[in-house]
Amino acid sequence: MMEKVGMDIQKTYLTRFGLLSKMQTELPEVKAPSQPKVWKEINSITIAFGHGVATTPMQTAVAGAALLDGGELIEPTFLERTQAEAEKTEEPVVKKTTSDAIKYLFKLNGETGTGRTADVPGFHVGGKTGTANKVIHGVYSHTLSFNSFLAGFPMQNPQYVVLSFIDQPLTGLHNLNLAAETAAPMVHDIIERAAPLLGVKPDFGGQALTSY
Repeated sequence: MMEKVGMDIQKTYLTRFGLLSKMQTELPEVKAPSQPKVWKEINSITIAFGHGVATTPMQTAVAGAALLDGGELIEPTFLERTQAEAEKTEEPVVKKTTSDAIKYLFKLNGETGTGRTADVPGFHVGGKTGTANKVIHGVYSHTLSFNSFLAGFPMQNPQYVVLSFIDQPLTGLHNLNLAAETAAPMVHDIIERAAPLLGVKPDFGGQALTSY
């Protein structure tokens, strides 16, 4: 798939999401993403499936929010602002139809896939697990991992994203150390406590999945 798209388009796409440049916020202490100094075909191939570029958690969350918010990337801030002020910073990164497809996949994964352990009854949590081999002295480990879970809720009309990550978990649910057993349950616990505080009303009516 990467070879069909091409390296230049791949880099442009990741740059559009802000994943290859240093994020600008009110705090200057932000680490720039890591990426190959010179992109070669092998780098482009491994980056396509998640190895070779490392970003900050906020960059990942902002990109995820854009995918779930109609394809519009909103400039992050630590300060309070109105919705109108936030919308002035919007930059389109993908088509709305693409965003709708991603929302469908997040919702489906939260209901029947690896994201089931993140779901909280009534709050319809969807998301994507990430189980990455940890790099030890420049070599990918076959036993240690860096796990994450990027979630949105409520998936009928996403209002929030939650990103959890756990470095080098040794065990989790069912004595496994995959993201579904470690990072996803963390999101469950966060949303279970935070959603009521945020004023999100639980919905137990249930809605049928829409096919794309």
